[in-house]
Amino acid sequence: MRANDCLTASMIEVGMKYEKKISFSHEDVETYCRLADDQNSIHSCLEAARVRFPDIDDIVVPGGLLQIAIAGLFGSYFPGDGSLGLTFEPDRVRKPIRPGDELLISLEVMRMRREMAEFKITITDAKGDQISGAKSRVMLPDKAYRSWWEQEE
Repeated sequence: MRANDCLTASMIEVGMKYEKKISFSHEDVETYCRLADDQNSIHSCLEAARVRFPDIDDIVVPGGLLQIAIAGLFGSYFPGDGSLGLTFEPDRVRKPIRPGDELLISLEVMRMRREMAEFKITITDAKGDQISGAKSRVMLPDKAYRSWWEQEE
């Protein structure tokens, strides 16, 4: 599968945004937990999730699954192929995320420094309430990588 974009520093400006709706299935949670060896019962047992969050009606999506989904957006969509994540500083998640919950991930360029972009990440639920956020620094692909990427089409 080919990335949708490959943006270099000369193609990105402060204030640019990218948004994508995402959700996770029970299979996504199960796969992530198996790969990460995350054995926290709130990710596999509704009873355990309800002990922790009494009003919840399903298991809890691991925060790490949300983080890797955001990393995937950086590497595939904005800035895209050839980008390298340098830092990721998440805020706390204000309410549990369940399989099937629709989230809107917003990536906004806050600062450019040569080949590095600093992003503000906002995560909102289907009602538009912010449930989390993060800051991240990403090294952008250079012109040589962009040339290679264009030839691979």
